[in-house]
Amino acid sequence: MAALLAPLIAVAGCSGNDGRVAVYPVKGKVTVGGEVPEGALVVLHPTGGAGATEHSPSGKVKQDGSFSLTTYEAEDGAPAGNYVATIQWNKLIKKGNDFVAGPNAVAKEYGSKDSSPWQVTVESKPNELPPREIK
Repeated sequence: MAALLAPLIAVAGCSGNDGRVAVYPVKGKVTVGGEVPEGALVVLHPTGGAGATEHSPSGKVKQDGSFSLTTYEAEDGAPAGNYVATIQWNKLIKKGNDFVAGPNAVAKEYGSKDSSPWQVTVESKPNELPPREIK
């Protein structure tokens, strides 16, 4: 019995000792004007008052419009809480023989945590956000 419990105790003993806030998987999907904003950056900004997490989880939008959030390690998720989401998508434009980042192709209001209407709640479990269509 002790042999079976030892690995569990070791794992439980390691979690939380590094000062990290617990995170939960968060996945979502977004489109902008009917297009997939591949490469766009989605960032969650905490909205809670005192005691709210200081973390701003983020994720890049993939070719299919999906994204997974990262706080500490790739696609590990976000701490539980309420957030406002922002998105920045600088479409590549051709300049001479090169491609460079153009202006943000998302409505200006979505670029600031103070004006974005995109509200997100992360619960203490795996989270699948409702698809977001930005006009």
